[in-house]
Amino acid sequence: AARAILALATSPSMGRIAGELLGVNGVRLYQTSAFFKAAGNGETSWHADLATAPFDTNRMVTCWLALTDVSSYAHSPLEFASGSHRDVALPYWYTNDGMDNPSGDPREYDVATHVPLATGDSTWHHGWILHAAPPNDSGKDRTALAITYVSDDARLLGRKGLRRRPEREDLDSYKDWVGELSAGSPAMHAMLPVVWSRPGREMEGLVGR
Repeated sequence: AARAILALATSPSMGRIAGELLGVNGVRLYQTSAFFKAAGNGETSWHADLATAPFDTNRMVTCWLALTDVSSYAHSPLEFASGSHRDVALPYWYTNDGMDNPSGDPREYDVATHVPLATGDSTWHHGWILHAAPPNDSGKDRTALAITYVSDDARLLGRKGLRRRPEREDLDSYKDWVGELSAGSPAMHAMLPVVWSRPGREMEGLVGR
């Protein structure tokens, strides 16, 4: 199973989708995560994935792949606060600029839920978009795989002027490599492989960094 997940996560087709959605010239694989939500488990609260990652970038995207059918709201699909990724963004780390009341009305977001999802269907969401999940009231366990990519020019968060540190929820995803890089440096490491680069960039010497 681990080999199959790695093959999928590092496939050029998945990388291309991530790159096109982010509008970047190349992407690195950041992490894969399995989510098992047993029947009867409660809600997952609103959160944004980039708040748990060590990157100084707005360019992160996650593919959420259903490994069991999510045929109704009772099966605990993801819910998205549409447009919220445009309000949070980088000020979260460094300043309060634009954060006091970024949308004019914090209740304005339209909540989107994409159901039904058959096994193998997926949704993609930006790293800053607020998302949650309702309780699993389906009577069946729900399993999903999340695959996360960042732009290949992403940098690590610096220390100067940083108002907060990333939440520790995803520490296991980066603890084995983050100590080998300097704060504020490019996120270039063997455990963050470039999985897709826009055709023609090979001439620029950027592939395989």
